[in-house]
Amino acid sequence: MTLLRRIFSAIILLGSAGLLLLKLPSIVGVVIVMAIAVLALLEFYIIQKNNGIPAFRNIGLVSGLAILTSAYVSLNVSVLIGPSAQDAWRELPALVVTLIVFIIFVRQFPQKENPQPLPTIACTMLGLVYIPLMLMFMFHLCFRWTTTAWNEPFSPTARALILYLVVVVKASDIGAYLVGSTCGRHKMFPRISPGKTWEGLAGGFGAGILASLTLFWLWHNPALESHTAEFGLLTLTFGHALFLGAFLAAIGVIGDLVESLLKRSAGLKDSGCIFPGMGGILDVLDSLLFAAPALYFYLRWFAHVI
Repeated sequence: MTLLRRIFSAIILLGSAGLLLLKLPSIVGVVIVMAIAVLALLEFYIIQKNNGIPAFRNIGLVSGLAILTSAYVSLNVSVLIGPSAQDAWRELPALVVTLIVFIIFVRQFPQKENPQPLPTIACTMLGLVYIPLMLMFMFHLCFRWTTTAWNEPFSPTARALILYLVVVVKASDIGAYLVGSTCGRHKMFPRISPGKTWEGLAGGFGAGILASLTLFWLWHNPALESHTAEFGLLTLTFGHALFLGAFLAAIGVIGDLVESLLKRSAGLKDSGCIFPGMGGILDVLDSLLFAAPALYFYLRWFAHVI
C-alpha cells in the first residue's frame, strides 16, 4: 500500500508539472516554485525547532523569496528590463545574498535573552542554503539557455530539462524503494536512514539509467550526429545520457540522506503530511534539491548548444 501511494503521488506530481510546463505562462511556474520554497523552508525551520534549534523564521521565509526573485530577474533581465539593461543586474543574486547575511547578523544584536545566538544565525542561513539556493537552479535550467517573457509558456529547452530532471530522479526514487523494500538486506547508513539498503541503491541506479535512456531514445534525432538526442537547444550523446542516469540517481540518494539526517536529529519520520505516502514538501523535494544544480553544471560543461 505504501508503494502504491508513493507511485500515485509521484504520478500526480509529474502530471501537474507536465501540464504546468506545457500550458501556463512561465510566471505561474515561477510563482509555484517560490511557494514550494516557502513551504519547504517552513518545514525545515519546524524540524529545527523540534530539535531545539531556534531560527529567524520570518526573515528566512522572506529571504528565500528574495533569493529566488533575484535569480529570476537576473536570468531574464533582457526581456524584463530591456536589451540595454546593465550587466550589473546579472549580479543581483550575489547582492541579495550579501544583504541577507548582513540582516541576519544585525537581527541578532537586540536579542538579549537568546541563549543560542550562533545556532540561531547558523540555522537561519542553513535553511536558505539548503532550499532556495538549490531551487534557484530550477530557474537556471529554465532560463539560462533561453529567456522567456513572463506571459509566455516555458521554452522547449526548459520543458525538456525539467521533465528530464523530474523523471530520472523520481524514477530512481521509486526504483530504490521497490528493490529495497522487497529484497534489501544490507543497510547503508542505519544511523541516518534505517530503511536505506545497498540493494535499494542498485535498484535506484538501474531505474535512473533506464529512465534517462528512455528519454534519450524518445528525443533522439536521426538527422543529427549518430547517438545524439535533442534536449531543446542542447544535445547530449548516448554516453552522457547513460552517465547522467547514474549520476543523478547518486545525487538524489545523497539529497534523500541529508533530509533523513535532519529528520532523524529531530526524532521525526516525515517532514510533513501534504503528500500521502511521501510525507511533506521536503520529503518530495529532497532528492531534487541537489540534483537540480548537479544537472545544470553538468550541462554547462558537457552539453552542446544547437
